[in-house]
Amino acid sequence: MFGKHRRVLLDTSVWVYHFEGHPEFGAATTSIITSMEQGRFVGLLSELSLMELIVRPLRQSRQDVADGYELLLDRFPSLELRPVTRDVLLEAAAVRARYRLRTPDALLVAPDLLGGATAAATNDAAWKAVAGLDIHLLRDLRPTRGA
Repeated sequence: MFGKHRRVLLDTSVWVYHFEGHPEFGAATTSIITSMEQGRFVGLLSELSLMELIVRPLRQSRQDVADGYELLLDRFPSLELRPVTRDVLLEAAAVRARYRLRTPDALLVAPDLLGGATAAATNDAAWKAVAGLDIHLLRDLRPTRGA
């Protein structure tokens, strides 16, 4: 699916669609996550994604689900959570200025660019503007067999 790419940025939507078993994108996200789990690439995920993922369970007073997501992401094979640091904020500002991404998207992209991502899985076509990232839109992906 990602060929030569060894470090792949995963947008929050990959996890949301996977956890929800999304009827249109669930199979593609399962394929991506399974490939990562099998070590075909290292997935890079901004810690901002953790915040985005636990909002819904917290709104539903499901601290157990929020805690489960955090634990899963902390321990998931071949997944690297990238912190939001001052360097990331400075890179996010540059990404936002250069590519006109919205602030949340710049904060999702910046830590993974600094972490060496060369590809990304997302459903946000605006990310195609980011130089140096081979963007794979979920809507264009078809699950691979055996993944």
